[in-house]
Amino acid sequence: MKCIKILALALAFIAVSVQPAQSQGCAAPAADGGITVFGFLQPQFETRFNSDNTEQSFTFNRARIGVTGTVPYDFLYYVVLETGPIFFNDAPFLLDAFITYQRFSWAQISLGQFKSPFTLEMSTACHSLNTIFRSQAVNNLVSPDRDLGLMVSGRLFSDRFFYSVALTNGTGRGLRDNNNSKTFHSRVQVSPLHFLTLGGGMQYGAHPPAADGVTTDDTRFRWAADVQFNFRNLSLIGEYVSGQDKGSFVISPGCGIPPEIITGDLNRSGFYFTAMYRTPWNIQPVFRYENWNTDLSAPNAIEHTMVFGLNYWFNEWTRLQVNYLYRAEERLEIFNDEFIVQLQVVF
Repeated sequence: MKCIKILALALAFIAVSVQPAQSQGCAAPAADGGITVFGFLQPQFETRFNSDNTEQSFTFNRARIGVTGTVPYDFLYYVVLETGPIFFNDAPFLLDAFITYQRFSWAQISLGQFKSPFTLEMSTACHSLNTIFRSQAVNNLVSPDRDLGLMVSGRLFSDRFFYSVALTNGTGRGLRDNNNSKTFHSRVQVSPLHFLTLGGGMQYGAHPPAADGVTTDDTRFRWAADVQFNFRNLSLIGEYVSGQDKGSFVISPGCGIPPEIITGDLNRSGFYFTAMYRTPWNIQPVFRYENWNTDLSAPNAIEHTMVFGLNYWFNEWTRLQVNYLYRAEERLEIFNDEFIVQLQVVF
């Protein structure tokens, strides 16, 4: 564990990413104003190593299809369906559906259901992620990751400055608001140099208490900061996310264990560093270190994950990803590593 901490400190001085994520959509509308049909498939083979057995399965990470286009004058529509219920343990559902008034590049207004404009990794399109899964900090602290609401975003100073702010229900995709409060989301990105981008954001909302017998609303506050660097074929990224829950909160242990509602406050945080190098042969070695602190007030509550990966592009639409996830828990280390192979086709 000591070598992991030393590695994290070393990477902290060079942390940074391959590409800024500055838009909601995974595809742009056709130039002639017609309908564009797009999507991507991510079938994969997973091996989960457990202390008593090994689980292997063919599955889908995601299987999405959508349409986008423009309507005269100055309106854009965007709709995406998630049809891969294996990963989400759900029937196919509406993922994104929003309309954007895009006449002014410095202030585009969107209304509907969209991805939370908060962290860098969450803002990155799923088919453009450098590793198969997002980091634990982003998965656990960006809540909700999609919501219904109003968003304003824009670019200024020759696209060197990007911002996005939103007010949403705070209840998640496809759900009406259950109180009079709204959740605020924000993200800002600035590129002082062509190879360097700095970003950050906040998320805040109040919600009906999860615990019984509590009359005061629960509150959630999140903030994040990231730095990106891309020099020739070398790309680096680093992001830190912090979260505070007050009132009551839900803990999901996973592995089929029912969620537990706990009254009180909880502070959590996490960060990751990713390093990649794109070779002339369309092969990209990837290394990522994650640090996920599940309770800042508890000792030994940190979970470490190292991802050793390899990306290979057959062409601009087809990519093969191979990831090995080495996990180490400080409180009680268990054998829960994963080996995943994913084939992705974008259309």
